[in-house]
Amino acid sequence: MESSSDSDGSHISATPPRYTKPSRQRPPRPPPQPQPKPLEPKPEPKLKPKPKPALLPSHKSILRFRASSKSNPISEPKNPSSEPTLPDPPPDPSPLFSPTLPYQICRWPSDPSRAIPVVDSGDTLLAPQGRHFYKSPSFSKIRRTTINFDSFEDDEPSSSSSAPKPQPKAENGVSDSSVPDWVPPEPKREVASGSGVSAIAVKKRFDLVGGNVPSVPVKFRKSGAEGNFVKLNLNRRKRKFVNRRGNSSSSGRRKFYRKGKRKLKSHGENEGETVGEEDELVTDAIVQQQNRKQDSKRPKFDSELFEEAVSAARNEPSDENLVKLLSLTYGYDSFRDGQLEAIKMVLEGKSTMLVLPTGAGKSLCYQLPSIILPGVTLVVSPLIALMIDQLKQLPHMIRGGLLSSSQRPEEASETIRLLQQGAIKVLLVSPERFLNTEFLSIFSATTVISLVVVDEAHCISEWSHNFRPSFMRLRASLLRAKLNVNCILAMTATATATTLGSVMSALEIPPTNLIQKAILRDNLQLSVSLSRNRMKDLLMLIKSTSFTDVQSIIIYCKFQFETEMISRYLCDNNISAKSYHSGIPAKDRSRVQELFFTDKIRVVVATVAFGMGLDKRDIGAVIHYTLPESLEEYVQEIGRAGRDGRLSYCHLYFDEDTYFKLRSLMYSDGVDEYVVNKFLCQVFTSDESLHGKICSLVKETASRKFDMKEEVMLTLLTQLELGEVRYLHILPELNVTCTLNFHKTSPVLLAGNDSVVAAILKKSETKQGQYVFDIPTVANSIGVTATILSNHLQNLKLKGEVTYEVKDQAYCYTIVEVPADLCSLSAHLTKWLSEVESCKVRKLDTMFNAAVFAVNSCEKVQGCCDAQHTLCLQRNILEYFNEDDNFEVPNKMGKDSRFLRADIKVFLQSNSQAKFTPRAVARIMHGIASPSYPSTFWSKTHFWGRYTNIDFQVVIEAAKAELINFVRKDAV
Repeated sequence: MESSSDSDGSHISATPPRYTKPSRQRPPRPPPQPQPKPLEPKPEPKLKPKPKPALLPSHKSILRFRASSKSNPISEPKNPSSEPTLPDPPPDPSPLFSPTLPYQICRWPSDPSRAIPVVDSGDTLLAPQGRHFYKSPSFSKIRRTTINFDSFEDDEPSSSSSAPKPQPKAENGVSDSSVPDWVPPEPKREVASGSGVSAIAVKKRFDLVGGNVPSVPVKFRKSGAEGNFVKLNLNRRKRKFVNRRGNSSSSGRRKFYRKGKRKLKSHGENEGETVGEEDELVTDAIVQQQNRKQDSKRPKFDSELFEEAVSAARNEPSDENLVKLLSLTYGYDSFRDGQLEAIKMVLEGKSTMLVLPTGAGKSLCYQLPSIILPGVTLVVSPLIALMIDQLKQLPHMIRGGLLSSSQRPEEASETIRLLQQGAIKVLLVSPERFLNTEFLSIFSATTVISLVVVDEAHCISEWSHNFRPSFMRLRASLLRAKLNVNCILAMTATATATTLGSVMSALEIPPTNLIQKAILRDNLQLSVSLSRNRMKDLLMLIKSTSFTDVQSIIIYCKFQFETEMISRYLCDNNISAKSYHSGIPAKDRSRVQELFFTDKIRVVVATVAFGMGLDKRDIGAVIHYTLPESLEEYVQEIGRAGRDGRLSYCHLYFDEDTYFKLRSLMYSDGVDEYVVNKFLCQVFTSDESLHGKICSLVKETASRKFDMKEEVMLTLLTQLELGEVRYLHILPELNVTCTLNFHKTSPVLLAGNDSVVAAILKKSETKQGQYVFDIPTVANSIGVTATILSNHLQNLKLKGEVTYEVKDQAYCYTIVEVPADLCSLSAHLTKWLSEVESCKVRKLDTMFNAAVFAVNSCEKVQGCCDAQHTLCLQRNILEYFNEDDNFEVPNKMGKDSRFLRADIKVFLQSNSQAKFTPRAVARIMHGIASPSYPSTFWSKTHFWGRYTNIDFQVVIEAAKAELINFVRKDAV
């Protein structure tokens, strides 16, 4: 039977060749060779294996075919019936011709003894007597003592007649150099028969495609319609699939495997570590096997002693009892600075604000109390990756759970079930989860929450460097009302005095409950330089003597294209590096983290998305290729270096052009007052019948209509809900447009028995036999929630009645109160957004001024020299965090340009068909894209980004004056 594989000459069929008459005269056959006498079964000596290329797998079992070039006189077996004698050879071989193969194969059918002679690998393969191979550069001829036609098999080889017998282990044998060309017969095993060829069924080993070692079942990736074709491991990487002890992941023939690896290494292949596709096929099995080995080495956990320590700490949370519990849980003998104080305050039920440096052990301050407190500890975290990392770092005696939007429904249901059963002590969620009424209802029944932890608590404050609108709903009043929680632990590594005041006010934490320690560690050496050629300077820095012993480096960039460009540049200069940013698929990002964590790569070039929750203690350097947007961001990122206490290097590159570009981007979220007014008019529709019912705002459509980013719209909606007056109640986001198809029952008949279907038919439009409707409109007409309607459609789909598709992601809300004066509300919201924007600009100016001071104004005393400015940078950082940041910061922006208005005039005349606002013109002059004016089109104009060095407000005023003149001329 022919294979459907299209792998050309690289595919080897598992079926025997057909006997066809050759079209040309055959060469004379070789003389018959003597047959080996049967051999007495006895323990087989182990042979030193030779590295051989992995062969293609077949269908069900992995078969080892044995071939012999000559025979030697051997003794007669004691039991001749135990080993079958080999059959007589056929008259002559049949050559196999294939139009797809670049060579000719000659076989002696059904006779292993007449196989092609083989000797040690490394010599050129000679054809049998009177025969020849067609030469082709795509086919390399390597001699092997055996030829393996490997294929997948089940856990155990099966036989139609009897069960497999136990296989005796071979003793350590002799090397290849002392063995003749014939293959010694092996002890009797279960034999798979086929076409007169004896083959021993063996198992697939993990580390080499085509190997043989006992293994657990592994799910292999399907290859479409390519039959039994799999990708070969042609790279032969050196230490792939080797665990931490240096042993292979297999156990049956560990010494053989290691020898083969050393032999591969000696061939002079000095290639770097790469990732093959076969890694993904066996990752789970290898991880499970390594976990079992690690569990077997771990000291036996004394549950009784642990329970006694928990009980003692619960009854009396003294320093001695808490240290004893710390030792049993984590193996530490003492707490770090600030940890014990925070833990004792939480156990006393006092809400606490904790500020500790990055990597100082903030997570322990809620993990240890979660063991002692009776209820659940609820942790709110801004990033899914951060939640996953924290879940992995939980001690094994703390059962944790996670609820995120990336989970499958069955995974979330299982987590909720375990939570309700009391099997979960620590639950990690995102702030968006508090929009879900079903989630909140879990805690209103039986589940008790003892502690709410707000990680990265600075996200609550609009004055922070990383404001998140969804964090605004984490207020003490909401947590008490919805979750019945009285104790809150807020944690952050970077927060100014203004930010701390805002967070503590929202969470109602008294000033006396603030625990704040030094935000910088003493082992960080800070340096900064003004660079005209950052790429060249970066390479020189990494290759300098100071970085010789640094094994792990993080390079932070602002833009995604920079990470790709720098990583390629470093790889071209023999420095192993990978890029990491949000545009890379999640699976690939996880792989980069794994490679970096296991020291397979030296450098990660990343955006700010990398590093949250990464507990790698031996990071020796953090380099900022791009100026950070704030001192908070700078401190947080350099804090990922030197967690092992060793001297670590933190270098910052900056230049004025990058500063101007970053400062322009600070204005990308700004909006004008009249735009906010138009937005509010659409939110508070004039249709009074919708008040109290579900309203929706399609994100993409509204964003283009108002030239407003989606994040800004969400910020405005959140402020309307959580401001001084509650105007809205925000619901979870939803795809609001549904396209429905009926299959089994006609729509009219189904509507007679189903009120939901009847409402859909009334509110939908028919397009080519499909019913298109708005989900909130139908839900409002029958008085149900959008979730209930979606669940009903899903039930109809499971019955086979309908199929449907949804689109148009939208913000959903209900109107609680209509504002009396939209104009005053618009002015208030616009002023608030402008203040948030100005705060971001001031933070960037402060960061730039600190770098400029270190390079140009530092007196270079008390340790500062050349590019080293540890003391002066530390002093500026401490002053910034300890003082109020509501002050004017000097900047280097220009205030005017004699060509500015002339260029704006030419731009308006050349684009007279478009409608512009002063802000839109200023954005184009600063090179800022927006929903209505995307960079894909407007970056083609030569005015794009021409005036980034001129203050943004100055450009707006010039654009406003020119627009007025332009409109007047058109009116005349």
